[in-house]
Amino acid sequence: MKTYAIKEIFGPTIQGEGSHAGTAVLFVRFAGCNRWSGRMEDRSKAVCWFCDTDFLGGERLSADQVVDKLKNLSPFVKTVVISGGEATLQLDLEFVKTLKQAGFSLHLETNGSKDISELRSYFDHVTVSPKQAAEQTKIKDADDIKILYPPPIDGLRISQFESMGKNLFLQPIDGPGLSANTDLAIAFCHAHPQWRLSIQLHKILGVQ
Repeated sequence: MKTYAIKEIFGPTIQGEGSHAGTAVLFVRFAGCNRWSGRMEDRSKAVCWFCDTDFLGGERLSADQVVDKLKNLSPFVKTVVISGGEATLQLDLEFVKTLKQAGFSLHLETNGSKDISELRSYFDHVTVSPKQAAEQTKIKDADDIKILYPPPIDGLRISQFESMGKNLFLQPIDGPGLSANTDLAIAFCHAHPQWRLSIQLHKILGVQ
């Protein structure tokens, strides 16, 4: 039986970011990432030194076990956000087919570094938050593009992503001493109104 490294499964909660902000969802967070090990001693050298997500550890679960856990969380909420870490390092047809056959609507959050063309039709919504330059981003047909602001990745040019998503979002990098980033992001949206501000609604609400 194939298993996947899953950090956590939780909900119901509220999607806090992007074009589905405010929607009731369940979360499946995969362990592991290709942009940071998750260990604090590696943070200063990581591509995503700013990451605020814990994706270390977790447990090995089959796709059927994931479905069982999701069904136990809520009889009503059928939208599942698949995130990480970087979920595409582990995602495969078996996993997404199993969740779709169980009646779930699937939303993916990814950095876009891995090709998902084989899996794309199973996702009802794909958010790409790129952690690499546009030419290195493999997903060119995102529903949402969400770029952290100011862009913390060398070679990431905001304008190059404008043709890669239906909805374009800037999300200020959050953290101590970084409140000015919100003002900077708002000013950018004023000058480039095709971009919208994305704030982390779940943090404002105090929900997971």
